[in-house]
Amino acid sequence: MHPQFAQLTPQWFKRAFVYTGSISDFRYRFANDFKEKIVHASVYTVWCFEAATDVVSRDFSWDEEGVQQLQQWLQESYEAFLQKNQ
Repeated sequence: MHPQFAQLTPQWFKRAFVYTGSISDFRYRFANDFKEKIVHASVYTVWCFEAATDVVSRDFSWDEEGVQQLQQWLQESYEAFLQKNQ
């Protein structure tokens, strides 16, 4: 698992409303819903989230199981990105 994804924990998501990050042209964004205790996660490439045309999004719970599912989804999305861009 990529180190940037491995560092994610339920506590990590309770710091702010929106997080963005990237590994080269692979980009990701997390928008927190504190009321529902879920993370709206998105992956995309090259452009900013607002201008990206290839955004794929999923929702995950803040609990341990939800964060593990999020990590797995990010890793799979990143690996697909790498294969597509070899």
